Amino acid sequence: MTPEADQASGLPPLPEPFPEPTAAQPADPDRKRRGCLVAGLVGCGLIVVLLLVGLGFLVSQADELLEFVLDFSRERIVTELPEDVQHTDRQRLERAFDSVLEHYRSGSATPADNRRLQLALTDALRRLERGLFDQDDLRRLTERLENIATSDPGG
Repeated sequence: MTPEADQASGLPPLPEPFPEPTAAQPADPDRKRRGCLVAGLVGCGLIVVLLLVGLGFLVSQADELLEFVLDFSRERIVTELPEDVQHTDRQRLERAFDSVLEHYRSGSATPADNRRLQLALTDALRRLERGLFDQDDLRRLTERLENIATSDPGG
């Protein structure tokens, strides 16, 4: 069919074909593409430096962080103890928290102590949140804290 015949039949004309793609040529063929590599290395280096500074800050503040966690846990647990808990049991729990803090301040705590402390506190706080904390849980938590405070770092 001829273009006149297409127009006579009411069809629109066919579009022109796309030109052949040509490879993009750099403005300066002698210049090597190093901009992305340099920027990437500088950016990664900056991130590594920031991570190291942050890690150093956390290590230097570890004592304060531990004291904050112990104080927070102590306050939360003591304020939500059941009303039927005797005064002597409350005092024993307070002494156990103080002993654990002193154990950590003296530098004699081990990674095993860290795990045991984390488990003891998370177990107690979970039971408190669910409203299941009772006398047995108080006794168990106090004993666990006392065991951590009296653990021997050498064995």
